[in-house]
Amino acid sequence: MSIVETRPYSGSVAVVTGGGTGMGRQLVVQLVAAGARVAMCDVSESAMTETESLCADTSLVESFVADVSDAAAMDVFAAHVHDRMQTDHVNLLFNNAGIGGAGSFVTDPQPAWERTFNICWAGVYNGCRSFMPMLMAAPWGHIVNTSSVNGFWAALGADR
Repeated sequence: MSIVETRPYSGSVAVVTGGGTGMGRQLVVQLVAAGARVAMCDVSESAMTETESLCADTSLVESFVADVSDAAAMDVFAAHVHDRMQTDHVNLLFNNAGIGGAGSFVTDPQPAWERTFNICWAGVYNGCRSFMPMLMAAPWGHIVNTSSVNGFWAALGADR
């Protein structure tokens, strides 16, 4: 079932991190099809351009290049949404951006794990912190944190 079938989103304001590919792309496309105004961020401008091309009404989409692991970049993204979309609120925040694991917890270097942690955990934290004032200003709102299936199990690494 798509989100279009489950709730009328027409006129709502949604934020989707990681909107350039995968689940984020589908969220953006479906929210726009449901009539929501959508602000997406991603580290890839070209991927967001492709997402926009799949939307039924590109006038409902605002794109912004941002790394969710960077708190200051997420604050700038929130200010951009406020200014460009001329809104003091958002109804939906989809903390969707994420990357795959860094390999073996035991044998792979710590910086690879820190990058994964900073995107997958701090990205959710930064998204919530940056957009909380706009969520609280909305008449209704929801935060949705997504994860891949890899969040359900631990692995020793690809070579184990």
